Amino acid sequence: MFIMNTTSKTSLTGSCETEGKVFYEIYIDSIFLINFILNLFLLTLTARTLNRTVTRFRLIGGSAAGALGYCIILMLPFPYSGKVLMGLIPVSIGMCGITFRSRGYRNVLRETGYLFVYAFLLGGAMLFLLNRFAFLGRAGGKVAGIMGMGYVCFALTDFILKKRRERKANPFCRVMIPCGEEEVCVNALIDTGNGLREPVTGKPVSILEEAVWERLGALMREEKLKLIPYHSVGNSHGLMKGYELASVIIEKEEQRICCEKVVVGICEGEISSGKQYQMIVHPDLV
Repeated sequence: MFIMNTTSKTSLTGSCETEGKVFYEIYIDSIFLINFILNLFLLTLTARTLNRTVTRFRLIGGSAAGALGYCIILMLPFPYSGKVLMGLIPVSIGMCGITFRSRGYRNVLRETGYLFVYAFLLGGAMLFLLNRFAFLGRAGGKVAGIMGMGYVCFALTDFILKKRRERKANPFCRVMIPCGEEEVCVNALIDTGNGLREPVTGKPVSILEEAVWERLGALMREEKLKLIPYHSVGNSHGLMKGYELASVIIEKEEQRICCEKVVVGICEGEISSGKQYQMIVHPDLV
């Protein structure tokens, strides 16, 4: 514990008055513990978002270093805004460096950026809970109360991230192509490696089986015909016929995405040898 001349108020402090000046007693052990636990949450979320594998030792080390750095900064005789600029940013970068051991400034900045984003989100969620529910406000003055709210916010965010990863792990979807009064439905694969684009407009190009395209005869208009250059194994410079569709509807689990003016390239033969899907969807469409 140490005594600091400050005008800020915190529930982890006591106060005393000496010669007309108010001093706040800050319990440094509580500040360290809270920051250590919250740093564990933030670094875990950052690692899972970036698909980084870190050992428990590095995770604990980075969290402890961040908590210790915050406590040291808190004791410096500077205004709080100055402490943030002079200390918290370097401390956060150091936390990521210890935890992830990344090479290159871009990776470090990316990790630190996600750390700040999650710190902002968790901090905002905790303040919302404190202001929304009176009993949490009373509990928020205790170390256990703050860490409990932090865990709830962490668990909720981690659940959302997990669901998002599960959706991305499933690469298949259904595509509905309106054709007059009818609608042709096909199974499709969302291919993250598909970088094909129409050369004039730069629009992303999806691939459709020729047999499916023949069912869409009403859409075969010459003014919509395009020639799309491509390269593949055994064909370094090829041209593929393509057309612009007025719209398609992509259904993926609970999502329903309507895309307009979609360019499709016509593939001769079958796209999938097992006929599992008849279309390859460009990832930019979803």
